[in-house]
Amino acid sequence: MKRSFILILVLILTGFVITNQKVLSQELRRSVGVSRAEDMERQERITYLGQDEKSSQLMLSKHFSGESVSKSGTFTVDEDIRSLRISIQGSIRNEGSITITIYSPDDELFKELEIDNSADVHWSQVFSIRDENDKYSGEWTYEIEADKAEGQYNLSITTH
Repeated sequence: MKRSFILILVLILTGFVITNQKVLSQELRRSVGVSRAEDMERQERITYLGQDEKSSQLMLSKHFSGESVSKSGTFTVDEDIRSLRISIQGSIRNEGSITITIYSPDDELFKELEIDNSADVHWSQVFSIRDENDKYSGEWTYEIEADKAEGQYNLSITTH
């Protein structure tokens, strides 16, 4: 009788934990202050954990409140990288715009994307880099221009 009671109690508690696992996980993230960006970065690290691949990630994001800004920077894709992922997301609430331009290592225009109030933007592209195709390795350039923008953007570049 006592064993049956303990077994039933264990089964009930196990069911409660399984049912509420997602809620408990979200509460834990909130309590320790893990942001969505940090959670996404952790997910990507977990995805590649245990693999012998070299990887890196650059994540840029900004919220604008009507200002005009122009910024550029670079990121390097090493020769031994076999995969490159570039992702752009953003939205605008007013008549302003955000333009993100990316140039490949040979200074050719790779992608120019304008974010305006006509639609939210979610774009990404993934490349498998072959040994004979070294046009992706080297220094890439990005430019971000905001023109009286009220909104936000996210630029993510990941290599493996």
